Amino acid sequence: MQILGILVAFATAALAGMGVGGGGLLVLYLTLALHMEQLSAQGVNMLFFAAASAASLLIHARKRKLDMRVIVICAIFALGGAYGGSLLANAMETGLLRKIFGGFLIFSGVLVFLKKEKSSDSSSAEKGEGRANQKKNKGAQKHS
Repeated sequence: MQILGILVAFATAALAGMGVGGGGLLVLYLTLALHMEQLSAQGVNMLFFAAASAASLLIHARKRKLDMRVIVICAIFALGGAYGGSLLANAMETGLLRKIFGGFLIFSGVLVFLKKEKSSDSSSAEKGEGRANQKKNKGAQKHS
């Protein structure tokens, strides 16, 4: 069972790196496969996210691509939100917390789907414009 956990951790990290949202998958695995309480699973997810963010922060810091003022402002709001969210989550029933989490996952999935639809439509239009401009340029070269 421990090997499966390690494989799931690597898979979730890989998916998170590709932008799939590995944290949501991790919570699903922890609650459904390991029967962990929702609140504990979300706490593990936060630790996972913190580790991934810390690694990313180090890489960007080395490349000097950080605006420290923005980081401090975001950190202050993130800490306040995390504290408030943990108080709220502790006060809720586990069933309600699961429903809210599930709704959030569905909502996020719909947003990602709509965003991909929109970006594929705009990239198709850009490709069409690019071909039209290439044909124009070829026609102009023939006449000159």
